[in-house]
Amino acid sequence: MTFGEVKQLLYEMVVMYHSGAMVVWEKTKGVTPKPPYITLGYSNLNRSGFPLLDDDGECRYYNYSFTFEINLYTVGKEIQVTGGGTAYENTAVEDMEEFIRFLDSDGMTDRLVEKDVTIVMNPPIRDLSELIGDTKFNYRSMAEFTVTFAGTASGTYGVADSTVPNSSGGGMEEFAEVETYAIDEVIIKEETDDGD
Repeated sequence: MTFGEVKQLLYEMVVMYHSGAMVVWEKTKGVTPKPPYITLGYSNLNRSGFPLLDDDGECRYYNYSFTFEINLYTVGKEIQVTGGGTAYENTAVEDMEEFIRFLDSDGMTDRLVEKDVTIVMNPPIRDLSELIGDTKFNYRSMAEFTVTFAGTASGTYGVADSTVPNSSGGGMEEFAEVETYAIDEVIIKEETDDGD
């Protein structure tokens, strides 16, 4: 898989569970939505220094890992208070914990195994709720995960399966189209001292 494909998989998993909330990537342009909403982020993409090669030597496999972050913003749960009013209880941490149980479920683990992706939570779940003004709270929780996956680089220039040029203008179609050659068969002939 590519890093972009793994990001899309993570996005789809979060949307699958949080069907009643808007899910957006951090650092994207747009208006901040009203709660409930989820922001996703990533950092520290690491790649193994040495690849594994397939039997034909045409594809190189690298182990990748990165930090995946989820921020959950919620209005909380409406509760009745003494005296006839209503208030909202902070449920950000417990809502996040329920989502993590969903990620750890057999069904989601099976989906990830099919894609050769692992997601491991890095404790704790953080309560980042804050008071806004004198009376309003912004209920927020955050969890970090380590995501690992196997990425491939194929072709002579490592971009045979990539979209070129990319959105930053990198790569050319010529790089992706160069054929990789491999030796199919080697005949070894042993010569003896008598010339045969």
